[in-house]
Parts: sequence; structure tokens; C-alpha cells
Amino acid sequence: MIQSNHSTSAFNYYSNNQTCQLFYSNVTFIYVQYQLNTVILFVNQSNLAIQLARSVVRPTVCPSAVWNPNGTTIAGSASGNSGSSSSQLNNPFDIAVDSALSLYVADYSNYRVMKWINGSANSTVVGPQLGFGVGPDTQHLHSATALYLDSTESNLYIADTHNCRVLKWNMVSNNVTVAVGGSGCGSSLNTFYWSDGIYVDRFSNIYVSDCNNDRVLKFPPNSTSSTLSVIVAGTGTAGSALNQLNTPSGIFVDESDNDTLYVVDRLNNRVMKYRANDTNGTVVAGGNGLGSSFNQLYDPRDVYVDSFGTVYVSDTANHRIMKWVKNAKNGTLVVGVTGVTGTTPSRLNNPYGIRLDKSGNLYVADYTNDRVQRFTLDNSSC
Repeated sequence: MIQSNHSTSAFNYYSNNQTCQLFYSNVTFIYVQYQLNTVILFVNQSNLAIQLARSVVRPTVCPSAVWNPNGTTIAGSASGNSGSSSSQLNNPFDIAVDSALSLYVADYSNYRVMKWINGSANSTVVGPQLGFGVGPDTQHLHSATALYLDSTESNLYIADTHNCRVLKWNMVSNNVTVAVGGSGCGSSLNTFYWSDGIYVDRFSNIYVSDCNNDRVLKFPPNSTSSTLSVIVAGTGTAGSALNQLNTPSGIFVDESDNDTLYVVDRLNNRVMKYRANDTNGTVVAGGNGLGSSFNQLYDPRDVYVDSFGTVYVSDTANHRIMKWVKNAKNGTLVVGVTGVTGTTPSRLNNPYGIRLDKSGNLYVADYTNDRVQRFTLDNSSC
């Protein structure tokens, strides 16, 4: 039995390596969860329904893994030329990869999101009529900065940054709706101001890095423009204390570890880790001032955590991707050349979004080179 505020909030039963958990998140919803992250039976007053609650499957990559240092260009121009054709990109900000290895790219300066089928030289625009503009309707997209593909792979969430909202594209119906935000930019709990990171958990809670308000917000499922979020990291005031953030960027939620939140604390040049309900974070990468040593970061942008708890960071201004294994004091260079830019296969120029596919291959949004690079996992390294 688990208690919160002197009242029962959960019951657990464990037998034969299987767990059944009954718990509630508020006065409206009661959840029954069998084998964590698998099936949930939830009751909403008189309504009864069964839903699958699946976390995004992460690759199993051993802590000693290495990648081919030479990447392959799978989207955009290998020579680093920008453009707006179906084969080009202009400042790719973030990426998502599905189980069929189709690639989704937030094409920031072209005000669009593109989809590349695996092996295709050309892409298609995601969603109906998404294009440049500032306004409340879902036909406008003004600077996409973050993407999240949910575990069903039927919904793509898009941080529509200058419109201060997150859009949800349903790939089945080809319908775009506003998932959170949409009532303007601000600092109230139903608004945010610029977001470089979004995450959607197995219960459809939406996490948003509220960059200019120095906090991370969590919105409940089925939010509207008036729905209030809760602050799960940061105080709303920039700072370097363990309960503060300074321009949070990419975020990741480890749903296999009690929903532990990882936040790129960009201008503090560190990555913070927050256990559920903690107000103080723990530094898990960087945090030793701006620099290029292996215990430092310089303007980091994105974070990814694999099933072993290894933390991957796009160390943007150092033009490299780093990883920190659990409890490591120093990071390890994954790809890129520290402090050196270029368009050769081993070079990066301001890497932003990063992802691992189901096989552990690393994808990098090579922002200033206007391309997406894939670095193949060396399976012999594990």
C-alpha cells in the first residue's frame, strides 16, 4: 500500500514476476495497471474503458557501445546546402524516427515538418496545409522546434514555437489539432513562451520545456487552451541552483524509471535529472562551466536516454554528441570532432535534435549543415 497525504493512493500486488497496481492520480481517474507499462483499466466516474498504455520502446545499447564515426546523410544536402525543395532542409531543429525507420524533421527555417520514407531521396510535408504564419488556426505553423512521435506511431506532436502551442497531427485522420497552449505566449500555467522540447508519456500527459520562463510544464490529457499545467522542473526564474533552470531546451522522460525527467539546462551548460515530485534536480552531464573538456558542455540542445540509463547529449557549440553512462563524472565522445565544424561525414555543425532508432543507430539534426546524419551502431562493441 502506498499513501500520499495520509490517504491511500495505490495498492500493489506482486506474484510470479508480475505486478498489478491500483492507483489514482486525482479525484476523477482511477487506474488499474497490470505489468507496468502494459495494460491499464481506468474508471472515470460511471464510464469504464480499457486502453493500452505503452511507453516508447527504446533500444538496448550497452554502455560500452561505439558508433561508426562517419555518418550517412539521410535527409537534406550532404554538402550542407540549404533549400526549400522536397529534398532539402533549412536549419533542421528536431527529428523523430518510427519503427519503419521513416524520418520526421522539424524544418525550422522553412516553417514546415517533413517526412522521409526510409531510403527515399525526397520528402513530403506532414499534415494538411501546414505552412508559415502566425495565428490561432491549425493551418499555420510558425517555426517547428520539437517533435514527439507517440508509442502508437499514429500521432506526431509538434512544438509550434512562435505560436506558443503544441500541435497534434493524427496520421490516421490527417487531422491537426491544438494539444496544449494556443491562447498566446505568456507565463501563466496555461501558457508558455518558446519550447525546444516536448514529451508525451503513456498516459498522454504532455511535458513542455518552457524556455523563456525557465521551467518545464506538465499538461494533463485532453487539455484545452484554458487547462492549467503543473511545474515539474524549475521555478520560473532563471538561476543555477539545483531547483532552477536557465533556458531549458530538450527533455526526456524515463518511464521505466518512475517517470524520471531529464532536462537540458542550456545556459547552465548541464543536463538535470528530476525524480518524480522532486523540486531539486541532480546534475548528470556537464555542470562544470562552459567548455570543451569531457566533463563540460557548451550550449547543449537535446537529450536522449537509452534503456541502460546512458544519457546522450547534443553538445551543440562543441559540434559533437556526448554520452554519460550512469554515475559517470566525465562524458564520452560519440560522434563529431570537438570544436571543429565541416560537411565531411565525420563532422557536425551545431547539432540539435538527437534520436536512437530501434537498432541503436544514432540520428542527428545537423542544424547549420542543413541535413540529418545517421551514425551506425557498431554491434561488435557490445
